[in-house]
Amino acid sequence: MLSVAVPSKMASSLQAMRQVMQYISKTKGFDRLMDKVQVVSAAPGKCVFEMKVGEEHLNGGFTLHGGLTATLVDVLTTATLLSMEGGKPGVSVDLHVSYLKAAKPGETITIAADILKMGRTLAYTTAQVKNEKGDVVAQGLHTKHVGN
Repeated sequence: MLSVAVPSKMASSLQAMRQVMQYISKTKGFDRLMDKVQVVSAAPGKCVFEMKVGEEHLNGGFTLHGGLTATLVDVLTTATLLSMEGGKPGVSVDLHVSYLKAAKPGETITIAADILKMGRTLAYTTAQVKNEKGDVVAQGLHTKHVGN
């Protein structure tokens, strides 16, 4: 489970989210794939990220790999949970991604992650991935167990 010290309340949400993403991208695990993701904006329960699609992100058809897209939804909605007061990363219960359009190499994609509802034990999140033209590339729903 992710163990990261969230900065004091004096630090802005944007600074705090940048620290979270820096921590995530420095791990030795799979999440290190987030090293190319930049934080654009952050507020409690609502964060926006962007990433330039590089060669290392492509599938055999030379477009953004679906597995990476699902990972972006997973990791970035989890990071957004940490933007909430007392937010915890939790454990995934359900992850659903709809793929609507291909993202091509060299394009910068934007990922907007939102907390739909955070209850005592479950958190419901969403992420929308868009290309530079504003077309929706993918839409994700992610449910996490955040309770005891």
